[in-house]
Amino acid sequence: MSISTDYNIVVVGMGYIGSKHLLPGYQMLLGDKVATNVFGVKATDRGIDELRSRLPFAVSVNNTAELLRQTTPDIVIMCPSPKQIPIIVQEILLPYFNEAREKGISLPDIYTFGPSPDPKFYYDLLGNDINCVKFLPSMAEPFKGIPLQKRGGSFLSFVPDHPFPEDRRQRAIDFSNMFGLTFLVSHEMSLVGLSAKNTAHTCYEICYAVSDVMAERGYEVSTSQVGSAMRAAFRKHLGLEGEGLYPSSLQDVPEEIRGFIEKLSISWFEGILKYIISTGCEPDLARNFHGANFETWNLTIQLATREELEISTKNHATKGGVNEKAIEVFMNYFDNQLREAIRNHLDNILPVSFFDTAEGVAFAINLTVNRHAHRLANK
Repeated sequence: MSISTDYNIVVVGMGYIGSKHLLPGYQMLLGDKVATNVFGVKATDRGIDELRSRLPFAVSVNNTAELLRQTTPDIVIMCPSPKQIPIIVQEILLPYFNEAREKGISLPDIYTFGPSPDPKFYYDLLGNDINCVKFLPSMAEPFKGIPLQKRGGSFLSFVPDHPFPEDRRQRAIDFSNMFGLTFLVSHEMSLVGLSAKNTAHTCYEICYAVSDVMAERGYEVSTSQVGSAMRAAFRKHLGLEGEGLYPSSLQDVPEEIRGFIEKLSISWFEGILKYIISTGCEPDLARNFHGANFETWNLTIQLATREELEISTKNHATKGGVNEKAIEVFMNYFDNQLREAIRNHLDNILPVSFFDTAEGVAFAINLTVNRHAHRLANK
């Protein structure tokens, strides 16, 4: 049974995800009714004029309870900061859900975004008759005409003890598919996937290091060229046929550095993969979602300038978050060693055991980032 597109959506939280990233999803669900059937709400009036000028739907301030009663939405999208969620659920959603039950109004599905809380939190507080699912979108976006979001891995976490009606379950999956390749995983495994994705993001830092050291030695090698070579090595390692979304080649870098990049790309991929599997993740699932994200980051490096990569990282790396932690650990414990290894390789004195060490470092960074993700989720 298909769901009518004539329903309302309330979006709680008008940060980057709620106001911009998810907009194509609203359009997919509602078509030309986005302007009349989506209602955004933010906690303060900071930046409200800018939001209203660029968004096709209404945005209001600090009136979530009133909006719920006025619109009786079919979906509530929760994307405020994780610290705000328990307060909003307890003080706003709970009274509304109780009133809706008393009046015979159907309860909205809850789409919650961010690493925490576990969607089970909503059931424990709001009741077992609700539908709630957690989204961790890939955050990849179309870039220079290449649909990166079709390759990046997104994680969707239902609560096994509380199955959705099939049509509503499919609607959630369709929504997730707008923002990446969807992998259905537990809440716990979604944190593992998130930490692996952000550990793989350090391919940016690898490419910076290679480009910088090559420049020291008189070579002009851009981060884009290094990203192309790393991606080509990764695709060769996994036996992927064809060019994927965009051509890549080890020939894009000088012959002197090709072997180093090929071995390092494989070591970095395998170190992260081994950590994912060590957490209990099924190997094929681990390889699939890790491969999706590893390729997406390297394709991004390939398409973007270094300046664009640095700006993108600054925009998406939440202070104290998992991406920042991955970069911090890489810079503290591997960046200098990597640069010296590149110099040694060019001087033909690098021991092959360096790549074993690199694989272990990737494993250790992922372990650190995953524990950090769990500490954040349990706050």
